[in-house]
Amino acid sequence: MFKSTNLDMFTFPFTNYKNKTYRYSNDLVALGEDKVNFMKITPEYQAQIKRKRELLEEQPEVRYQSFPHTMEMQWEFVELIIDLAVDKYPEHFSIEKNGDQWTFSNHILGEKETFIFGDESSISLEPYDMIGRHFHHDYMLMVNRDDNFYLEVAQESFAALFSPHWNLGMSFNEIHGPVPFVSRDGVELTDRIRKFLLTIEPGAPRTRVNWNLMADRWDVNYETMDIWGPEREKVTAENAGELVHLRVEEQWFVRMPRSNAILFVLDTQFLPLEDLVLRPEWLEITYFNLADIPDYMAEYKGMAPFLPQSVEYLKNLIDSLKVK
Repeated sequence: MFKSTNLDMFTFPFTNYKNKTYRYSNDLVALGEDKVNFMKITPEYQAQIKRKRELLEEQPEVRYQSFPHTMEMQWEFVELIIDLAVDKYPEHFSIEKNGDQWTFSNHILGEKETFIFGDESSISLEPYDMIGRHFHHDYMLMVNRDDNFYLEVAQESFAALFSPHWNLGMSFNEIHGPVPFVSRDGVELTDRIRKFLLTIEPGAPRTRVNWNLMADRWDVNYETMDIWGPEREKVTAENAGELVHLRVEEQWFVRMPRSNAILFVLDTQFLPLEDLVLRPEWLEITYFNLADIPDYMAEYKGMAPFLPQSVEYLKNLIDSLKVK
């Protein structure tokens, strides 16, 4: 499993918590000056791309799904991704356009993609899948109709209790149906978020941070639960520092101007618990938040089998630092 080697680039999820207690936050906020440019080339870029492509090859039907009628919005996605990459990292990516014949160059990997824009027969993969393999993010396109959003294209290699194969065609409410609580005024939280997403306009995206714990895994999708489910039992208070990772999703929600679909972009980062010692302030607040998680939320996030061991590991680590 790759991990974030540069802590300055790691998105620590509890930075804005004022109290040393757990809270579940699903607030989306407007992006700043960077606007829709969620592009990020990390020190782990090559390892991330290598692993993403391996996972896509190992289980292509599990990690990539689309409906046949989505080709037009897939090409819109290709254009958006290429423009953002070239704009932010011209030293790493370039595009040559000769009418409808485009050549996208990835200078980091030494690869080129030549295709006729709008003609999927000119490439071996679907356009969305093709361009997505050049970036470590996971991507989902949800089509807006009937005051809801429906998953119609998804490429996701680093899933957390999600599967493009399983979830394709589901509405936003159906995908998030297991969320085990309502908001403070009694309105279902999933419904509140769905209504908020309806207000997103082109050029005015939203962002949020989500987090979880992973037990020695890149991802947990439904199809491989027979494998990763039992693996959670091998975590102890002694090995949790190495095996358990803080999994952080930095998420963006972008309204596509032509198709009106919402593009969900997930930048997934991993930090082993043992590395929290490098940032003592992170170590303490992580401990307090994990120790305060309600049982129902631990079950929902899939961390219940190894959460007590992880909390004990962090407590022992904090105590050992105090002794020193």
